Amino acid sequence: MKFLSNSLSAAKSLAGIILLVALSAQLHAAAMLSLSGSAMDVKYENDTEVRLSLIDWSSVEERAEVEKAYREYQKNNDLEGFLAKVEQQETRGYLFSAAATGYRIKYAWKKDMEGGQEMYFLVTPGLKTRNPYLWNTPNNYSPEFTLVQVQMNEDSGIAKTSLDGEIVFGEQSNLQLKAFNDLPQFASLKDSTPYYLK
Repeated sequence: MKFLSNSLSAAKSLAGIILLVALSAQLHAAAMLSLSGSAMDVKYENDTEVRLSLIDWSSVEERAEVEKAYREYQKNNDLEGFLAKVEQQETRGYLFSAAATGYRIKYAWKKDMEGGQEMYFLVTPGLKTRNPYLWNTPNNYSPEFTLVQVQMNEDSGIAKTSLDGEIVFGEQSNLQLKAFNDLPQFASLKDSTPYYLK
């Protein structure tokens, strides 16, 4: 009887371990793109870490909905209406700074360019709002969303944001930053996606 009890205990432990391994694999597989690096405008060196984990890119239809809502926001200045439409979108990933909680990615799109890619992410709430005390320049006046544009050259890149620039429409009606090259850098990034997901 004792042997049977020990065997059942061992079987339960093994089943628990298998479940944990399966859940861990599922979480790792969930992020199809991982970027990590350092933010530029932090007060303390220990708070520079920035991570972006993307589950999937927005579909053409989802992007069109956000872009249409942004056009309406430009016309009527109805921030609440725009945010309501953005919040209806599936969360495509998260951007984390040194703050305890992250920012949800509600719009994610990319295009290939010579030597790399440009990526566009609309995050809510606005960057630097989770813990304003982390930053030399807090986000006191920006709307409750931020567009983050990333230029990747092979495995490294830079991120800039609408905290420092204007959101405009690109050639394909996508949201992007005006005069990207002239804007201050928000963060330097490296592609930290596991090799088996590339």
